Amino acid sequence: MSKKQHELCNVSSTPPYGMIPHENSNIGDDLMEKVALYDVVERKFAGFSQINNDVFYGWTEAHPYWEQMKRGHVSDYRLRAAHDWTGKHEHFGIAEFLYIFLLHRVCGSGINYSQRPSGYYNTILFKLHRARTMGEMTEMVRNESSSFFTSVGYQFPQFPKSPSSRWKKGGDYYLCEFAPRLCQDLARWLTAGKKKDLREIGKFMLDWNVANGLKQYHFQYAATVADIADWYPQYVNVDSLFFYGSNATECISYMARPLIKMSTEQLLDEVMVMACIDTGGRPYDIEDVCCDSIRYMTNYVRMGESYDHLCRDTVWNSSKIIHPFGRQQAMLDLGLVKTFNDDSCNFFYDEVIRANNLTPRAYIKLVQSHPKYADWIGVPDKFSDK
Repeated sequence: MSKKQHELCNVSSTPPYGMIPHENSNIGDDLMEKVALYDVVERKFAGFSQINNDVFYGWTEAHPYWEQMKRGHVSDYRLRAAHDWTGKHEHFGIAEFLYIFLLHRVCGSGINYSQRPSGYYNTILFKLHRARTMGEMTEMVRNESSSFFTSVGYQFPQFPKSPSSRWKKGGDYYLCEFAPRLCQDLARWLTAGKKKDLREIGKFMLDWNVANGLKQYHFQYAATVADIADWYPQYVNVDSLFFYGSNATECISYMARPLIKMSTEQLLDEVMVMACIDTGGRPYDIEDVCCDSIRYMTNYVRMGESYDHLCRDTVWNSSKIIHPFGRQQAMLDLGLVKTFNDDSCNFFYDEVIRANNLTPRAYIKLVQSHPKYADWIGVPDKFSDK
């Protein structure tokens, strides 16, 4: 379904060029038709990467959304960003674009899942096109008066403590004093010698942090590594194995169980290789798809500007997987919650089962005892009574 909706509603190289509204995709899945989050099979086209496309390609035919853009099927955000960033490759090389990618990721990737389009929220990338060098970019960061960090659906790394009043916060200190050096060192290393595996690049960045007295920024650096694969594939073995976030780990663990003793990473790698063979996808793309699939199983929708009109008691995915977290129709049918239209709770995690003194496993058994859900499948034994 995601692959079909990707081509209909996100982007494709042939008509309809991704220009069909999600509501008219006729996928047969209410959640996917009403929430523009589950239409991605390649990470480069996810919401949190959209502005990177605008920054890197500008208003040019190289932009992957060019067919939409030249037909006027474009958001105000893209219209502004793509025009402003056109021609920046005249001034910026790989080190400068690495800095832009890194800044985007450590600042929250512009994510606000309550908005359509997502990925353009609270970001300084709408201003950095005015710079001509990395030094000018860092000065703009240091002097920026408004906030350009967002934790809406994201997480920040543990930034170093600012040593003086020159930087307003630790994030500014990192972006001005550490990130430029990391990007310059990373650019030199990437462009020297043979192509690098994704995990090699991640290790270079994590080791650099340790050598410079910083915490290891696993989550944000993994996203930056994937950005390098998306926009500088000439330096990367793009089919090499990637890292696994918590949602991806959960999803992949549903796909198989080990018949012999192996580590968690071994199992994840084995299943990922099989998934790539079955789908023709790349590990770093499938990792992102796996993350989205957990949101899908939990019927994730963040209420706000674009989704306040939705009734959370009626919008469901079409899956028959019983997941104990998030917002589930079975929770209503079993009387575990009166309504999900409660502004005081987002219902993303285990709020409902905790309120009813249920363990995940007990909830799954309870759902399966209901005639309506007798043929539904509970998630694997990951959920125990511990």
